[in-house]
Amino acid sequence: MNNYKVILVEDEYPARTVFRGMIGQRGDLFTLCGEAEDGQEGLELFLKFKPELIVTDITMPGMNGLEMLRQIEHSGLPQPQIIILTCHQDFHYAQQAIQLKAASYLIKDDCLSDPELLTRTLEELSQKVVSLDQSREKQLLLEQKVRSSEIEIEQGLFLDMLRSPAAGSKWLLSLEEAHIPVRSGRFRALLLELDRSSLRFSMDQLEELKLWQFAGVNVLKELLGRQGANKVITLDKGRFFAVYVDDSRQEDSRRIDLLVQSFAANLKMGVLALEYVFHPGTDSPTEAIKHLATASYPFFYLSNQTLKDRHWEKLLRFSSIPEHLSRFWAKVLKAAFLEPGMGSSALPDQERSSLYQQAAEQRWEPEQIKSLYLRVFLELSHFIADTDGGTDLEASFRKKLEICQTFHAVHDTALSYFRKLRQLQGEGTKLNASITKIVQRIHEDLNYPYKLEELAASINYSVPYFSSMFKRTVGESFIQYLTRQRIEKAKLLLLTTDQKTFEIAEAIGFENYRSFNRIFKKETGVTPSDFRRMGAAPEQV
Repeated sequence: MNNYKVILVEDEYPARTVFRGMIGQRGDLFTLCGEAEDGQEGLELFLKFKPELIVTDITMPGMNGLEMLRQIEHSGLPQPQIIILTCHQDFHYAQQAIQLKAASYLIKDDCLSDPELLTRTLEELSQKVVSLDQSREKQLLLEQKVRSSEIEIEQGLFLDMLRSPAAGSKWLLSLEEAHIPVRSGRFRALLLELDRSSLRFSMDQLEELKLWQFAGVNVLKELLGRQGANKVITLDKGRFFAVYVDDSRQEDSRRIDLLVQSFAANLKMGVLALEYVFHPGTDSPTEAIKHLATASYPFFYLSNQTLKDRHWEKLLRFSSIPEHLSRFWAKVLKAAFLEPGMGSSALPDQERSSLYQQAAEQRWEPEQIKSLYLRVFLELSHFIADTDGGTDLEASFRKKLEICQTFHAVHDTALSYFRKLRQLQGEGTKLNASITKIVQRIHEDLNYPYKLEELAASINYSVPYFSSMFKRTVGESFIQYLTRQRIEKAKLLLLTTDQKTFEIAEAIGFENYRSFNRIFKKETGVTPSDFRRMGAAPEQV
């Protein structure tokens, strides 16, 4: 009897030890010629030993199992028989998503409960080691196409409903036939997207994306199937939509938590989700579902929650940021990012939470929020003149901003790239350390009656040299900077507190209310009271 070469690719050492022992039980039939911890090592073993059989996991760090198999397929070498191991139940949908011609999918738990399952499967495949002829390959592709028809039909019906009002009734009928009472009963809808910051592949890799979308459908079907009848549809860009009934009486928050945990456990990636409850007698359920499924930035201000009544309608509308508030928050962000020590920490809680609160309450356009942070980044980049890498960093930041799905993702991305700016700054032009201490002091205590002579003496600078170094470091004169910081702080207090204007003037270091009122109007064009009224009035939509 021939001795067939086998390679084992599995990143978890305990599991690899168990599977090695299973293969070793049939040493008369198989030779385990190599083990690998990731796809790259597995590919190298394949090229070296040219085995007839490969046993591989899917999800691994670095090159995953599917990319490894894709590289093997394109190698031009005789193709091995492939057994894919997975932790995920009903993973056959993944097989349909790509044409890698894997001969078998085995659930790891099944292999552990039946120690002979892996060797039996290897024995069966050893009889098929001879390369498949063209007719057999065509047959396999046909079988895959037939098995994928269920998901494709569901997707087709749903997309027809989105494009044509006439197709809405047909889709509703398919839901009723599946025992989901969308016309007269209580049902739920789930909108979900893969969190792009957690992906291990690019959205531009269409075959890879399609695979994980099919796998995501399985996760949802398994979870929702425990609760009642359901329909799950996969859409573009890692988005899913599901309509279902809930017979479990499970708490809403617990259901969302389980869903997020299931994706993390089975697919090792994060998701953003919102669940909507539709009550009996909901008007035009198809129209509501259309708006939900095609919503732009549905998770920008809210995610992983259950919404009831018609609260979801508000989430689908956005308003423009008033120009004066856009300028105001740009200055607040820039000032906060520029403060010494901010490169290694988040923005002060007051600034970050105040911006998020106002943006969420007034439903500011996500794209404008991204533009706001980009504007701040570009202004900050001017502090790093003639530094290599600045242009590449800007291009990378723009690309990262494009895929941000939430407000906090935008903020965290901006903070990350600001830190990179700081690193470039360390390699290029450095800010004067003594001046930055003065800037920090001003930021921490705006109420103090600062004098130019006193500050210069505190760091042993002459007044002219202090003035010159301050402007070179900060970009404006000491008086201009101090005045701007006080006015920006006043704006923040006007928008986020109920303090009276004379109390704000005193808190930020103005000698009297009249002086504050005059300088505020000179800098902003409006009085403090008018600024507060303008900021409190939401944009009409």
